[in-house]
Amino acid sequence: MIYADTDFFIALLKPKDRLKDKAKRAFERYKGQITTSEVTFIELALLAKRYNLDVVKLITSVMAICGIEEDTYLKAAIYMRDYGVGVFDAFHAAHCGDTIISSDHIFDKIGIKRIRLEDF
Repeated sequence: MIYADTDFFIALLKPKDRLKDKAKRAFERYKGQITTSEVTFIELALLAKRYNLDVVKLITSVMAICGIEEDTYLKAAIYMRDYGVGVFDAFHAAHCGDTIISSDHIFDKIGIKRIRLEDF
């Protein structure tokens, strides 16, 4: 497998990017062999805000390119888009299942059971 970092995906998926043509050529050469990590998904989510990109579309595109079927990244993107959750809280929510220990009220908003840290 060939590991791709965020620059590759941004160049490939942004409407205009100075490296877009090169990213397309790299994609064609290594199609089916490209992988990445959660760090890339977090960085992409942060950059989606900066470049006003649809975070769900961006995340699902990268998942498709890498053949990732796990829904954690998509859940995080949906929490961000549909509930206005920040990037890091969205990833915490996507990983926690249905219960989290936190003092952050945002988890109540999205229907995750929160063990209130302030109660201890």
